[in-house]
Amino acid sequence: MSDVIHKVEEQAGVSIHREIPGKRSHEDFDVSQMSSETRAAFCRVCRDGGATPEDYRHVFESILGRTVVGEILK
Repeated sequence: MSDVIHKVEEQAGVSIHREIPGKRSHEDFDVSQMSSETRAAFCRVCRDGGATPEDYRHVFESILGRTVVGEILK
């Protein structure tokens, strides 16, 4: 994975330090391990159109993880 970006924000006499993951490149992913269902959902969302809410959820779950998406949608 890419480097971590360290961001410092100055606010009212305090410094807030955050670590932000760097952008990932194509080299960080092994698309040969992607299921046909995930690949099809990505194609409908990003290329073909006509994606359903389930397609979007499937794509987000493949990136963020099922637990994270579930927590977001609570």
